Amino acid sequence: MCHHAHVTVLFDDDVPVHYGFIFLSSEDDSPELMETRRGQQNGLCGAAVPGVISLITGLHTGRVRLRVEWLDSEPVLDPQWEDAVEVSFTPSEPDLTLSSFDYRFDVRLPTVGDRRVRYCASGMDAAHRQDTSPTRLAAERYLLQLWPGAPNPDSVLREGSGYAAYWHGAARALPPPPTDQQRAAAARADAKRARREAERAAERREVLMWRGRRPSPRLRQLGGNVISVARSDRGLLDAFEALDPQTQRAAARWLARRAFEIAELDRLDWVRPALDAMDAGAALPEPFSEPAAVFPLVRPAGPATIRASILANRIDAATQPKAVRVHRPSFAVPAIFSAVHPDPLRALVDAFSHAAATFDDRREDLVAELRRRWLDQPG
Repeated sequence: MCHHAHVTVLFDDDVPVHYGFIFLSSEDDSPELMETRRGQQNGLCGAAVPGVISLITGLHTGRVRLRVEWLDSEPVLDPQWEDAVEVSFTPSEPDLTLSSFDYRFDVRLPTVGDRRVRYCASGMDAAHRQDTSPTRLAAERYLLQLWPGAPNPDSVLREGSGYAAYWHGAARALPPPPTDQQRAAAARADAKRARREAERAAERREVLMWRGRRPSPRLRQLGGNVISVARSDRGLLDAFEALDPQTQRAAARWLARRAFEIAELDRLDWVRPALDAMDAGAALPEPFSEPAAVFPLVRPAGPATIRASILANRIDAATQPKAVRVHRPSFAVPAIFSAVHPDPLRALVDAFSHAAATFDDRREDLVAELRRRWLDQPG
């Protein structure tokens, strides 16, 4: 034991306390008070949680005097202290926080590493009997000393107060802290529970997204507008999947043609070859080689408007459609590109989505016709 240890004072002031505890910690959150004492012989200074030291004071609420010292070697235990205990402490960083309820003070250590910590107290019984004081008790003082030292079990160096004896007994009655193996097993169990909950949450989201029924692997991987169709017409989507590939392809072509018909695109000379090629399974001719080339041709302000094309084909004005909520030609164009998709189920799902949007206020007419013609269902 060194009798002349060099001392650096890190803190020396009154500390407001509430509920009779003080923490010295490198962690953001303070642990539960008794967790810091599990497996210890002393109850005044808890160090069972890494990076945290918790200190007990005799006074419940008020102000107590605390001095924190940094030493280069183990100090002599002064006989003035009634109670003294030691623990081991390894701070993760030099900047620590001394905290008591809503009060915080900064304490900076010269270095980090394994430390031995001694907590000394005097006047705990008198302070405990008073319980609450607007000013600190002269008889109650505390000293916290830190110096380099290898990790070792905690110990009670001196026991002079009944209040300290009570806390020592409370600490010894606690079950020991979990072993490293137990902590690892608990962490694995927590991770497993978290994975299961994440999986259950994903399943709930999927069921909600697919309107109450989880999709088959085929539908889950389909892509395109499948989610939109699932939300609006889940029964139809399941019926589409049940069709054989040839029927899926034929129904997709029919939907694209119906979209073009209600949009009156099928009347245009430059459109009809594309519909015929679609039905024949051939490559779509110009300008349908690229969707971007078609849209400007069907827009109302485009170089060749629908109205101009209709008039050029001598269609009687009386046959022209009434005002509708959407510009049907723009919604119909994607249907033909969907109908030629390599995957017949994807072709059917996407063609239906575009055709239904094209029909807009007459959507139910399209669905009824689709059911009768392709699904053997009443309209």
